[in-house]
Amino acid sequence: MQEINGIQMRISYNKLWKLMIDKNIKKGQLQAAIGVSKGTMAKMGKNENVSLSVLLSICEYLNCDFGDIIEAIPEDKCEVSQTPYYLSYENRYQKVYAAGATCWGHSPDDEILIKALSKWVADNNLQGKPIIEYACGEGSCGIILSKLGCIYHGVDIAPTAVEKSKSVLNDFSYATVSQLDMVNEKVAGEYDAALDVMGYHMLVTDADRQKYLKNVYDSLKLGAHMLFFRESYRTDAYDGVVNSFAEWKIISGSDYETPEKRSVTNNGHNIEVLIPLVPARARTKDGYIREMTAAGFVIDDIVEMDINMQCPYSASIYVHKAV
Repeated sequence: MQEINGIQMRISYNKLWKLMIDKNIKKGQLQAAIGVSKGTMAKMGKNENVSLSVLLSICEYLNCDFGDIIEAIPEDKCEVSQTPYYLSYENRYQKVYAAGATCWGHSPDDEILIKALSKWVADNNLQGKPIIEYACGEGSCGIILSKLGCIYHGVDIAPTAVEKSKSVLNDFSYATVSQLDMVNEKVAGEYDAALDVMGYHMLVTDADRQKYLKNVYDSLKLGAHMLFFRESYRTDAYDGVVNSFAEWKIISGSDYETPEKRSVTNNGHNIEVLIPLVPARARTKDGYIREMTAAGFVIDDIVEMDINMQCPYSASIYVHKAV
């Protein structure tokens, strides 16, 4: 990082990733072609400096100039930031509630969700046992699981969601909620089961997904089950590595800055509001299997869901921690 005219500047390789996508060149191909290590590729993925000889090799291989693969951008515009991209969900919660909505995500009356959780609890004998929900949102699953007799604890990075969950779960004496960055922080203790409803897919970089799965895995007892419910799923989902949010925005073709019109609930009635887009990364069935098994989970089942309002194209992944 350098200071230019009083502004802290950092190198960015966004132009390189875009050029590679346009030329249909994978990162592995580039690495092999220019003869560099995975560490060097990782440095570029983090917008860190690499040697001039590496940049020259890239230009030679892609038949381009320096300005086609790198640029200097202000530090405050750089991908490297203290605020994780997935905290954008907090902004969405605030916008939804400011518009008068009482519920954004899935509701405690969702019959498909109730049926799935009821069967999951019964099949794995989870009544009376502690269950943790990651990315708990507004507490709907906490209500369902508490009614099923489970000892519930929910965590979420968004302060507004945490406060909402605490409010709706106030009448359940065995339900608790706390704020947690599920990628960079670990929960205390171990649980008999874990749940993630539409939370895992909000992590778009491979590193964040791997760190999250490790944290989840470490929070479970041996043999404990986990359900990833309604995670974004597509048969044609991007199957390569994603090193940064900036890179994902190029791959997905979205800047996540243009609001979208969505139908949300206001005291039992649907209202249309403009709310910010939030990141989400779909996976193929094989992609989910690779991620889960690499984290140490045993795959029990993967169920493709019917098209639904919450996440139109989705799948539920049933896994457990080996004994």
